[in-house]
Amino acid sequence: MDALVGQLSELGHATRRTVGVDPAAALADVRAYAEPDVALVVAVDDTLGQAVAVVDALRRCAYAATVPVILAVDASALRTVPACAAADEILVLGAPLDEVRLRIARAWQRAGATVDGEVLVCGGLRLDPATHATTIDGHTVALTPLEHRLLRFLLLHPSRVFTREALLDRVWGHAHSGAARTVDVQVRRLRARLGPEHGSRIETVRAVGYRFCPDAGEARTARA
Repeated sequence: MDALVGQLSELGHATRRTVGVDPAAALADVRAYAEPDVALVVAVDDTLGQAVAVVDALRRCAYAATVPVILAVDASALRTVPACAAADEILVLGAPLDEVRLRIARAWQRAGATVDGEVLVCGGLRLDPATHATTIDGHTVALTPLEHRLLRFLLLHPSRVFTREALLDRVWGHAHSGAARTVDVQVRRLRARLGPEHGSRIETVRAVGYRFCPDAGEARTARA
């Protein structure tokens, strides 16, 4: 477990550990992050059944349902992982760093993101989480840190509808006390910075919230 935490740190991920197999505790820790990149559920010794239960709990929770989930197991337990396990990826404990990086990238892809290395890509729009650089057709787009987090979150969850309250929770942080109208203002500003083609990908779902449409041909212009 310590070795895996070290690998995650080497890949640039801040980590938070929950010791035990209580699904409620796992959900509480996921909520502690405004925007978790990925959840790794580690099964050691004879805890595979409990670990699978934690994965299922994450999938049933509306808040955590869109968080990519990786189930990490010992090589000896790999053959006993249930076929119905809801994890996006399976990782064998002790795998080399490149394998860990690959599994995380695949988990992101299966959660809906198009990943080119560690860069999120949608047509000519590219966002690099490591450098906070956003470009459209090679031209830099200047985003504020909040706009960057909002765009990154939407890119990671294409076509999925989020209420304004959910976006406040996931992007601003669950302790944020701002009104839902704050989301409308930031979405309008982000659309303006991305321009007509890519800004129109951020679609308003009437009486619900927002979603990011990865296919520009299907996206329609919408205003907050």
